[in-house]
Amino acid sequence: MATADGSVDILSNKDGDQNCEPCFSDGRTRTVEGFCMECDEYMCQSCLDTHRILRVTKSHHVKRGKDVPRKKPNRKAQYPSCHVHTDSKITSFCKSHKQLCCDQCVILGHKVCTDIKSIDDYSQVFVNSEDYKKAFQMLKDLQSTYTAKKKEANMNLEEVDRYYHKAMETFKAKLDKIKISDRRTLKAVVSTYDCVLDQLGSWFERIETYKNNNQDNELAILVLRSIREVDSIKDNIQRLCSDNSIVRYGFVPDKTSLLRLVKAPFLVQTITIKHESDENTCQITDIALLRDDLVLLTDYTNLKLKTFNTGNSTFVSNVKLQYGPWQMSVTEHGEAYVAFCGEPKILHLKSPATDLTTFREIDVVGKCYAVECFNKTLKVQCLSPAKTIEVDGEGNQTRVISNDLSKETNANGEQFVTRPYWSTQDSTTGSMYVSCNSKNSITEIKSDGGVKLFVKSDKLSCPQSLCMDTDGSILVCSYSSKDVLRVKKNEDIQSVLPQPLYFKPRAVALDKRTKRLFVAGFSDEMHVFQI
Repeated sequence: MATADGSVDILSNKDGDQNCEPCFSDGRTRTVEGFCMECDEYMCQSCLDTHRILRVTKSHHVKRGKDVPRKKPNRKAQYPSCHVHTDSKITSFCKSHKQLCCDQCVILGHKVCTDIKSIDDYSQVFVNSEDYKKAFQMLKDLQSTYTAKKKEANMNLEEVDRYYHKAMETFKAKLDKIKISDRRTLKAVVSTYDCVLDQLGSWFERIETYKNNNQDNELAILVLRSIREVDSIKDNIQRLCSDNSIVRYGFVPDKTSLLRLVKAPFLVQTITIKHESDENTCQITDIALLRDDLVLLTDYTNLKLKTFNTGNSTFVSNVKLQYGPWQMSVTEHGEAYVAFCGEPKILHLKSPATDLTTFREIDVVGKCYAVECFNKTLKVQCLSPAKTIEVDGEGNQTRVISNDLSKETNANGEQFVTRPYWSTQDSTTGSMYVSCNSKNSITEIKSDGGVKLFVKSDKLSCPQSLCMDTDGSILVCSYSSKDVLRVKKNEDIQSVLPQPLYFKPRAVALDKRTKRLFVAGFSDEMHVFQI
């Protein structure tokens, strides 16, 4: 007989007796002694005994005596699958392990557990327990917490664009301010040069006219008057166009922020210059800028010439040499001359930008260290003695510029140069400048052979490689202080780098157009700075 909730009351037959369901299905009538929760069947004692013996059903939960339900539980509920045995349904709960179990879980993992309850039994107790209330409250708290977190995440999502646009506006405003100021200054400089060039153009037109018409009197007056006005023009140029530099800046990483906008100087990039075939730590003694983003390095300890592409920080080529390369000079046509350290030889490469393997050796009378190319002749700085000579492309000595620099003294009779290992030159005058690490000095050797002390100061702290900037100041590696210094003509000495290097620098080169400074030394890395 069906009940109102859908369960079946089979205990009420016409005789009021209970019937065993397995037996009743075979046409027999036996008294019910128990109820199997898993099989959902009423059973007699015989069926219960068999039920307990069979492996498949021996772990089933059987209710006996007064616990036998008068009507079958509502079986419309579908319990979820076991998370371990996905083909089985949850049937029990182990209180010891606080774990939901299926029949297989009970058999395999909970044989010795004495407090396993069927879901039907445990659920009736659990829903009225403190554990249920705590669990329910925990879920409510999680719901409340995650609702608030979701709201916060949505608010942050909306703020992403706002912070982005605000940051971009802030940076743009700063950059616009720099750009406007630089453009205003440079436009004024360009306008001044335009006026001067217009004036000069007008004079040349009139000069040409007077010459063609043989108007000597007018020609003489014009030229004499223009000579008098040239001084005024030069003064105006000096006053209005002396500073045509721009503010150089960039974004650099910062420990406390995403990026930091800084004005020069700052580190632009770090390039690994050690090749897999190198046996020793690199000791770069000179850097030469070739074309585009290509640089040429002399690696003294590994006896190599190396080229690198600074645009993508990649190694291009290298060649092993018989002697240690020291300093080099690159001509405007792309040829390179490399002095071997203390050897009477100079290496000549026709095009180091494309080929490092094709070169010739030039024999020189003297222990070479530094070399400069000027007007198709080579100025070579030697030691023992510290003479400066001039040779042609075949190594033939054409003249001695200075017999021995170590004999030069200042007004107090003190030596100011004994070991001139590195040099640079002024391309406009042909003067050669040599550094002396033992006397902390830089000396100018003029084309006519004159020798003049440029600067002598302990601030130089063992000066090494050097190069010249467009304003006539000299950038020099300070070996002991791990810095690069700028030495002006008035002997003012200032640091160029934002902070000292972690290695001792020996080589420096300057891209005068972009104001990028390349620094290397006792290190497997080359640093590039914006100055």
